[in-house]
Amino acid sequence: MAPHKDIRRQRRRASSPSLQIDAAAIFFFVCSFSVLADNQAASPQVSRPIVDVQLGAPHYYDHGGDSWDPTWAQDNRLYTAVNDGAGFGTLRRNIGFNQISGNDPLTLTGQLQNLMDDYGEMNAPVATDGRNWKSGGSISIDGVLYMSVGMDRYVDPNYGGRQTRINASIIKSGDHGLHWTRAMQANLDRPMFPGMRFATPFFIHYGKEYAAATVDNADRYVYATSNNGFWGNGDNYILGRVLRLKIGALQAADWSFYRGGDGMLDSAILIEAPGQCGETGVTYLPALKRYVMAAWYYPIGNGHAGKIEATEFAFYESAKPWGPWKKIRTILIQPQGWYIPRVLAKFQSPAGQDLQAFIAVAGDWRNPAYYRYTMVQVKFLTAAPLRAGSGR
Repeated sequence: MAPHKDIRRQRRRASSPSLQIDAAAIFFFVCSFSVLADNQAASPQVSRPIVDVQLGAPHYYDHGGDSWDPTWAQDNRLYTAVNDGAGFGTLRRNIGFNQISGNDPLTLTGQLQNLMDDYGEMNAPVATDGRNWKSGGSISIDGVLYMSVGMDRYVDPNYGGRQTRINASIIKSGDHGLHWTRAMQANLDRPMFPGMRFATPFFIHYGKEYAAATVDNADRYVYATSNNGFWGNGDNYILGRVLRLKIGALQAADWSFYRGGDGMLDSAILIEAPGQCGETGVTYLPALKRYVMAAWYYPIGNGHAGKIEATEFAFYESAKPWGPWKKIRTILIQPQGWYIPRVLAKFQSPAGQDLQAFIAVAGDWRNPAYYRYTMVQVKFLTAAPLRAGSGR
């Protein structure tokens, strides 16, 4: 394992413009997570805006691959796809699906649930332009797992060499990932969301098995965000939703989009940051009554050219899934080059008025020391509480 450069910086309470810091300067904090179990702290009746973020030491697992998006299911396990790696198995595929167990984020164990063979061996092209299958976000709701899939072109000359995704669909499993519908061929021939606009849907996570979905109509709807069709360095994010009772129908017509106008094409932009919106998801933090997203991008290049070992995380927070979203911190990640960071719903622990949590991530796809399942400690620092219903 390559040595990790501990990250140190001073704690700041006041909101401030984005701050880029070197990976040798992320604040390291240690706390015991051995007592964390199923139950998260009860949500207070106030919302605490997040004003700063501190990253701590990473813990690397010997399970290769990327695009991890663990969802917390009723059986207390995490379930997640892995792309371009063996994950918790031994064979590498375009997409594999894993189960991860444990109550200590530093001693997790796992197993491969499904090789997803229909979606091809690692990097096996499916389409005539060389595209292959990749996964997006996943969620466990009412005993059913849902996951988005789409087709990527690694170096797309039509978009300056950025990696593009098109033609997303949502698939589901009622047996913890052992079997899935829709079939791969249906997703290939008749994708739910043709084109790029909703090609990277990541579901908003609300606690264990969606149990924290008691705010913002999330008890009735399932929300998902997507960028405009890029693995990394996308340009913006939009918000879609589907009735919870209809998500299992797997019908695009059941989805609507925030300020949708004429469907997806007129959807309002949640966050506009050209070149800085890699695929990622939003997580609700019940103890703070806030939403958080860790956007990411390559400041030099696009992940296939330029400085692949360096990415930046841009943390955004909001009181509502539709915003307004505020950028609170940018952090340079080097030499790990982590990407697709997901703040986990599991392993959240109040620390005074702040919150400690974990991010699941993988890094530089050329370097086995970083290209594997990784858990990174994160601390969200808050301001004075706001009254419920303030909407700020």
